[in-house]
Amino acid sequence: MVARGRGADRIRPLLDDGDVAVVAHGHPACVLTVRRLGLDAFAGRLLGHPHPGTLGFLGAEHGQPVISAWNLP
Repeated sequence: MVARGRGADRIRPLLDDGDVAVVAHGHPACVLTVRRLGLDAFAGRLLGHPHPGTLGFLGAEHGQPVISAWNLP
């Protein structure tokens, strides 16, 4: 889990520079999402696993990272 959190931390700066597409399986997608929100990698379990073939969108509102959509078909 810690190694996955570090991998997500390497991607996070790219998200600040504009639109980025990331393709990932369920667990790494959850870890990237919670790290983007500023949470510990272990918080990924709170999201549940993304369903296969679905989309998640991360955005920002008032300068704060948010989950704009999760598990969209």
